[in-house]
Amino acid sequence: MSFLPGILSKNWRLKVLALAMAVLLWTVPRFESQDSRVLEDIPVQIQLNDLNWVQVGPPSPAFVSVTLSGSARDLIAMGVARPPIQVPINEVVAEDTTVQLLSSWFRGSGGDGVVVEDLRPGAVTLSFERKEERHLPFSAPLYGELPEGISQVGPPAIEPSGAIVLGAASRFEGVDSIRLVPLDLSRAGGGPLMQSVDTTGLRGLDPLRLEASVEVPTEPTATREFPGLVLRLPRLDSDPQLQVFPTSVTVMIAGPTSLVEAVNSEDLAVTIPTGRTNLAPGGEDQLVVVVEGVPDWVGYTVDPEWVILRRPAGQ
Repeated sequence: MSFLPGILSKNWRLKVLALAMAVLLWTVPRFESQDSRVLEDIPVQIQLNDLNWVQVGPPSPAFVSVTLSGSARDLIAMGVARPPIQVPINEVVAEDTTVQLLSSWFRGSGGDGVVVEDLRPGAVTLSFERKEERHLPFSAPLYGELPEGISQVGPPAIEPSGAIVLGAASRFEGVDSIRLVPLDLSRAGGGPLMQSVDTTGLRGLDPLRLEASVEVPTEPTATREFPGLVLRLPRLDSDPQLQVFPTSVTVMIAGPTSLVEAVNSEDLAVTIPTGRTNLAPGGEDQLVVVVEGVPDWVGYTVDPEWVILRRPAGQ
């Protein structure tokens, strides 16, 4: 039997080629033979061409099974590609509509030799809402800090102030403005800046304008000090009355120059938080000082920040 290795090794390249040709000749007819196959979970996509309506939610069901016939080669390719069923809606006649599926809507059917034998289920239910048009104002959220020596003197000025938004009525619920991309205050003070609309929060609404000019009004920062402001205490219905230590504080304010310069000491009321005065006779508490009458966009600090509130023991 020693001659077998010689037979196997002689012309081995020709033998491998012959074997490959035999496999090919055996498989090609199988790939070209007609067969059928069921593709599960084929997505249903809606192409809405009626501009007066919007689709609400996915179709029901959102996936169907498709029975196909064709060559084994084409069916294998179709199983890999898994094209959708695309349903055209040219005119909406009712808010809730049932549509019978057509085999021609399967994107894999047509000239490739694949035939749609069956669709299950054969219909889908769609929900629509009539499109509305509303004008919503822009809102410009801010973050970060202004450059040193600059203070904000009012809310951001936005131009235009808002935009027309299209969408279903239900999509407008809870939406009272169009949010712009947050503006970094470190960039403010040099004039208006163009900010894009933050579309992530619009939940399917379609604004007809996608950017606006935002300018943060600023002024140079000014500071003032108001020493010796006497704390005002509420008067109780019964004695003994409340006492505070120290009896006066110094208030420092800082902010835009025009607002800071307009403040008078008579405008400021220094007091303690309401709801913290129910001390029993002989009791005391440490409370933070509250300053009323400070304009918006102006900040303040107090020295000292805390005071002792006391109610003496009764006689």
